[in-house]
Amino acid sequence: MELQRAIRVAQVNLRVRDERLALIDRGAAIRGVTRTEFVLQASEAAALEALNERPVIVLDDEAYDDFLAALDAPDKPSARLRELAARRPPWER
Repeated sequence: MELQRAIRVAQVNLRVRDERLALIDRGAAIRGVTRTEFVLQASEAAALEALNERPVIVLDDEAYDDFLAALDAPDKPSARLRELAARRPPWER
């Protein structure tokens, strides 16, 4: 007996101006795909691009704990920062 997985299909409705719809239809025709497939391909590509723009840091548990501790630790001011803080602000001159 063959097991079949249930595939959930969601429906997405869009309101599109005629000019944009015509452009999408032309693009789909050139690619030889349906309007739905064309929009899904473009949306998926844009989503992957957006996700790939964000940095991903993979750490094991110990490194993650060290990373969080470093983020939570107060920063020690540099000599340059101490010098800047000691100056009189321009609006008080």
